[in-house]
Amino acid sequence: MVSGRAAGQPAVFERGLAALRWLTEVQASENGHLRPIGSNGFYRRGGTRAHFDQQPVEAHSMVSACLEAYRATADAKWLEQAHRAFDWFLGWNDLGLELYSPTTGGCRDALHVDRVNGNQGAESTLAFLLALAEMQLMQNAGLAFGTPPAS
Repeated sequence: MVSGRAAGQPAVFERGLAALRWLTEVQASENGHLRPIGSNGFYRRGGTRAHFDQQPVEAHSMVSACLEAYRATADAKWLEQAHRAFDWFLGWNDLGLELYSPTTGGCRDALHVDRVNGNQGAESTLAFLLALAEMQLMQNAGLAFGTPPAS
């Protein structure tokens, strides 16, 4: 999406947007929350999708991609998807457990089938903080509440 938009190639942009549409569908749980594809098997073509271990970097990537889609299209659906992905960190996930720790400011390393991973590594913490920064930038720009971007 980003390269297609930057290069003025609408077909490339549309291909990226179509891929993001597919990914948001594949990564939606029955309850509507984000369910990132797990690293314990991933999702091979024609295979079974792994539900665990879910990684914070996947949630951050979804936040970023959806915010970019929103900036490019002004379609509020993408803003909603970005919020859904961000909420994964805060407990709107398969286990209903927070990965972000307000006590330490860190982020747990994964969502396992039965618990959160107790480690709070740099990659996971940065994934949360970058997602938070992107959401706040969008809010500060007045876009978090459905105001379309300026042309």
